[in-house]
Amino acid sequence: MPKLRDLQIRDADKMYEWMSDPEVTRLLVIGRYPSSRERVLDFIQNSWRDKNSVHFAIATDEDEYAGTVSLKNISYIDRNAEYAIALHREYWGERFAEFATTEIIRHGFGCLNLVKIYLSVVSSNTRAKKFYEKYGFVKEGTFARHIYLNGELTDLDWYCILK
Repeated sequence: MPKLRDLQIRDADKMYEWMSDPEVTRLLVIGRYPSSRERVLDFIQNSWRDKNSVHFAIATDEDEYAGTVSLKNISYIDRNAEYAIALHREYWGERFAEFATTEIIRHGFGCLNLVKIYLSVVSSNTRAKKFYEKYGFVKEGTFARHIYLNGELTDLDWYCILK
């Protein structure tokens, strides 16, 4: 059974692996930026102090890092936050994303008292959109030709789930 826990320095190597894997990042905005182990370590250390985001490691029974799930840009005034998830390819299809999504939504609506969790997804990423819709996210709109990804301007679809 997977679990969520705080990110730890020992997660850096596995995190750097997925961030450097073009198969994982080709449809993620983060894939546009070069990564380094130092940037990963900074992200982990900053996650412990960041008051506007929560980042959890998705971990195996053996406490092995499998990915990261986050609520970013938390607005305690507007009571909303942006959802993000990335999973090491080794754990695709193993229900880690399902578990982490259920738990982060529960955390956002329960512990953080949010009323809206939103996300953006590359419009052509049909697999991800089906996944989000399965959890109750509803498409709110499209930002046409919004980001430069893989050599072309690409649309982003925006989804949300309300408490």
